[in-house]
Amino acid sequence: MGETKKVLFARNLICVCVENDRDGDLQGELWHQYSDDPIVFNSVADMLVGMDALYDHWDFPQKALENREFYSSKKSEELPQPDKLVIDEIQKKFGTRNIQNKKGSLGTFVVQVSYRQKATWQGRVIYSEENEQYDFTSAKALVELMDQKVHEGR
Repeated sequence: MGETKKVLFARNLICVCVENDRDGDLQGELWHQYSDDPIVFNSVADMLVGMDALYDHWDFPQKALENREFYSSKKSEELPQPDKLVIDEIQKKFGTRNIQNKKGSLGTFVVQVSYRQKATWQGRVIYSEENEQYDFTSAKALVELMDQKVHEGR
């Protein structure tokens, strides 16, 4: 009987392809379903900022905490319609691509963040090289898992 490959289905999947480990800091590319081009990251901090920027751009998953503003910088016509999700509009405009076939030379992680609560992320990740799925309760736990798997494979 053949082995079944684990897959995640979500609007906000990001495939993290780790290409290099420079002085203990991971480097590589972020792939998402709405672009043909990767986002290059040169450090774990760079990766986390890039992923969070995508989630903010998609407004999905929505943040549980918002930055405090004393003067609103948004005009009323820029506010999203309550019955429409930003990510649905992005999907209509750009279509979707398969990202679960991307591969990093040191490791490949397909990340689904389900919630952005308590000022961090919660979700699941598939480590493609072992076809194993893991749950994480914080961005720190995700990074620790990625670091562990990349260094185990060497």
